[in-house]
Amino acid sequence: MDVDHALKTRISIREFNSDPVPEALVREILDAARWSPSGGNLQPWQVIAVAGKERETVSELALDTLTRNPTGEADEAPIYPAKLWEPYRTRRFKLGEDMYELLGIPRTDKAARLQRFTHNYRFFGAPVGLFFIIDRNMGRGQWAHLGMFMQSVALAATARGLGSCFQESWG
Repeated sequence: MDVDHALKTRISIREFNSDPVPEALVREILDAARWSPSGGNLQPWQVIAVAGKERETVSELALDTLTRNPTGEADEAPIYPAKLWEPYRTRRFKLGEDMYELLGIPRTDKAARLQRFTHNYRFFGAPVGLFFIIDRNMGRGQWAHLGMFMQSVALAATARGLGSCFQESWG
C-alpha cells in the first residue's frame, strides 16, 4: 500500500473484531514507525503494548476508576482548550452528534452516551492497546515528534490491514 492510500483510508475504528494480532506483527509495525522524524534522534517515546489478560486488567482498572469518579481527574494537559472557538467548536460538536446519531443514541440520553463512552476503556474491542509515553519535561518539538511517530504507527497498521483509533480519553 502506498502512503497516499494509507493516508486516505485510515479512519478511527470504534468497533473492532476480537481476532488476535500476533506480537510479531505489532513489533513489525513499531519497527517501521521508528523511522519517523525525531530531532537529534532523541526518539523520546516509549510504547507499552497490552493484549490478552493484561489488556483486560487495564480495562477493568480504568472502568473501576471511571465508576468511582465519572467526571475524571484534573488533566494537566487538557485535550481541548476550555473555551473552544469557531470553527473548531462547531466541528467538534457536529462530529459528536453525528457519531451518536449513527449509534441511535439521542442527545438527551446522557446515560446511554456515558455507557458508550466506557467503550473507550475497553479499547473499542481491539485485541491490542498501545500506550504512548513521553517524559513530560520534553519540549514542544519532542511532543510533535511523538505525534509523528504515532501517525506512523497508525499508517503502518493500515498498510498491514489493521485499524487504529487514537484515544485521548486515557489521559
